[in-house]
Amino acid sequence: MCSSPNEHDALAVHLALAVAIPTAICLLVGRLSPSAPAPAKTRPYECGVSEPLTAVTRLPVRFALVGMLFLVFDVEALFFYPWAVVLRELGGRGLVIMGGFLVLLAAGYIYARSRRALEWR
Repeated sequence: MCSSPNEHDALAVHLALAVAIPTAICLLVGRLSPSAPAPAKTRPYECGVSEPLTAVTRLPVRFALVGMLFLVFDVEALFFYPWAVVLRELGGRGLVIMGGFLVLLAAGYIYARSRRALEWR
């Protein structure tokens, strides 16, 4: 007698595929990759600089500043997604609050731009 597949059978198939596919890809990549890569590919490469940076090399503060500004504006932009989902439930009050948030975001952007923090010199 043939029985219809139940939830456990579907889960077992899904788990088997989740293990089998990455394993097959890793084995295939191991077989197809070159065993003796070119010397240029074995050298370290960091941020457009062909020679690796050492511990005594000082990086410009501009690297950290641009990174922090990116994080600040990126994390602030993430607030738009949940706000857009519940906008109808929030009503006019939610719109006013997000308007204030946008004003603060714009003020931060204008300040960073006026301080030339976004220019790469």
